[in-house]
Amino acid sequence: MLPILMHFRIRKDGHRAFGFFFPIILIWIILAALLIILFPFVLSAAILTWRRGPGRMLLLVYPMMATVFWHLSGLHIETKNVENEILIDFQ
Repeated sequence: MLPILMHFRIRKDGHRAFGFFFPIILIWIILAALLIILFPFVLSAAILTWRRGPGRMLLLVYPMMATVFWHLSGLHIETKNVENEILIDFQ
């Protein structure tokens, strides 16, 4: 499932945490429109380079990107150093 929200939080030692939720669905809408616009160019480039090899990989870019974006849901990243603590959570 595609993540819809991203929770981002920064906490510094001795300070209150700063965090916000970002609606990633807006990025998916813009990205989908961009991919639809670019598809004819990718398809023509794939047809022109089919015999030399890169054409097959160009056609696989769209399914590979969809797989990566689909598996972002549930990704939880926490980093911490001496001064800062950062959380990025895809929901």
